[in-house]
Amino acid sequence: MHDPGQDTLALALAHHQAGRHEAAEALYRQVLAGDPGHPTALYLYGWLQFEAGQIEPAIALLRKVVALRPDNAKGHAALTEMLAALLARVRSLLATERADEARAVLERIEDPAALADPLRAEAWFLSGRIAKAFHEFATAIDAYERAIAIAPGFAAAHLDLGNCFAENGQPDAAERALRNALAIEPGLKEAHASLGSVLLLAGREAEAEQCCRAVLAIDPDMVAAHQNLAAICAETGREAEAKMHRDAAYRRQSLFIESAMQPHVTVLMPTTAEGGNVPGKFLFPRDRCTVLKWFVEYAKPGEAERLPGYDLVFNGIGDPDAAVPAEAPLARFLATCTKPVLNPPQAVARTRRDRLARLLAGIEEIVVPDVRRIDPTSPPGAGVAFPVLLRSAGSHGGAGVRLVHSPAELAAVPDFAKRSWYLTRFVPYRSADGWHRKYRVIFIEGQPFPYHLAISRHWLVHYATAHMLSDAAKGREESAFFENPRSRIGAPATAALSAIGARLDLDFAGIDFSILPDGRLLVFEANATMLVHLEADPGPFSYRNRAVRRILDAFAAMVSSRIAFAAAAG
Repeated sequence: MHDPGQDTLALALAHHQAGRHEAAEALYRQVLAGDPGHPTALYLYGWLQFEAGQIEPAIALLRKVVALRPDNAKGHAALTEMLAALLARVRSLLATERADEARAVLERIEDPAALADPLRAEAWFLSGRIAKAFHEFATAIDAYERAIAIAPGFAAAHLDLGNCFAENGQPDAAERALRNALAIEPGLKEAHASLGSVLLLAGREAEAEQCCRAVLAIDPDMVAAHQNLAAICAETGREAEAKMHRDAAYRRQSLFIESAMQPHVTVLMPTTAEGGNVPGKFLFPRDRCTVLKWFVEYAKPGEAERLPGYDLVFNGIGDPDAAVPAEAPLARFLATCTKPVLNPPQAVARTRRDRLARLLAGIEEIVVPDVRRIDPTSPPGAGVAFPVLLRSAGSHGGAGVRLVHSPAELAAVPDFAKRSWYLTRFVPYRSADGWHRKYRVIFIEGQPFPYHLAISRHWLVHYATAHMLSDAAKGREESAFFENPRSRIGAPATAALSAIGARLDLDFAGIDFSILPDGRLLVFEANATMLVHLEADPGPFSYRNRAVRRILDAFAAMVSSRIAFAAAAG
């Protein structure tokens, strides 16, 4: 018996092949109205939808085909091609920073596990990239690992996995993943650059330098490699070479945008290539804050007028020693800036080590040791009362600090006559129980918040080397400091902290100090370059996070109130 549906289908196909898509669609629909499971009509109508750019409806039609005819090779091949096109759309959306749309498209793949292996690996890879864009690093790590389990030679997945491990505070895992990427694709410059960053943060400068130079052998203009080499050269005393790499990086690009997918606030952060910038990763979380990091001394004429929109300026230049190249351009910019400004440069400048005693003069119950700045033109050691603490100008975190007992010992310091140094009168501060204690407090609008307490046998106390986990009593003492600082440091020192916060007059700053046996507060340093960060949770230091969140919440509230006040003022 003649099937009139076949005639209709043949006519639909003729219209389809002739490019008369509207007529073909009407006829395909007519056939399917009479027989919703007609596999040929589903297949051809699916291709029509696909050719019209309607990928998701096309996939739905082809899914029906393979469900009705599991042995239909053409149906399976067509479905695979369409799913590949869908994944290509996801890639395109990610390339234009539309991760929210990319996530919505990817979610239309009903069962990624049913995909053929190459597409399944690609789907997990793109899922990782979407999570990474939203700063969901643990989710991204899981997705990348799934992609690699399917396709072990997927170099880009190893690269992204390494970057996510680095962002998630897992440097060893990051190094392994990045080395895996390079084993697969030795010329992958992005992996060389990322590995260089990981090694640099681990203090492995020589290995980091090898990575950076490998990058530049592939791409002499890669900004990230020049940035890292500038830091390495500066750290190893090669200042002329450091400047060469800074110039190579920031003359090409002075503005770096760290985008949040759904930003609550956009912050302009003037920054200097010299270093000594305020660590902002946790102050401005990347999941809700877009940060415009602007290396202002390299700004081109008219660049300030072309900046993307922003709600607030946070002066990220926290070290007065590093601020000099940026002082004039930043002053010119701020003279006409109409947005709220946090940590104005003139307040930061007063916190230079040799100016701090003058700034804090008159505050009761504190000791601020004398500090002298020694430049290459200064007479070495003249008028200095030994012993002194010697540190290179611009250094932080206790790097390179040494105790010097005599002028001869001072003169024997390598490169002493070629660099700028600070000499700080050493004040013994060991507690009666034989331990040295270094407290850190963070000031938000002058209000003090306890941040950490490090306890060490050595006079040079740094939290990372204080072995706080070696004795449970140390953790209990630090926790007690968090919950009731006054009970640990005493009423006079508590009052002194409030006075110091007011005198600093910074929106964000911190102080490192100890308590002398007579109860006075011994100031080590007070400035804006203090790192505030959350600890891994779960983790051995997760008990600190309650105190850290108080600081971050207070900072976020301050930012919101400043923006709201400026908006209300018009």
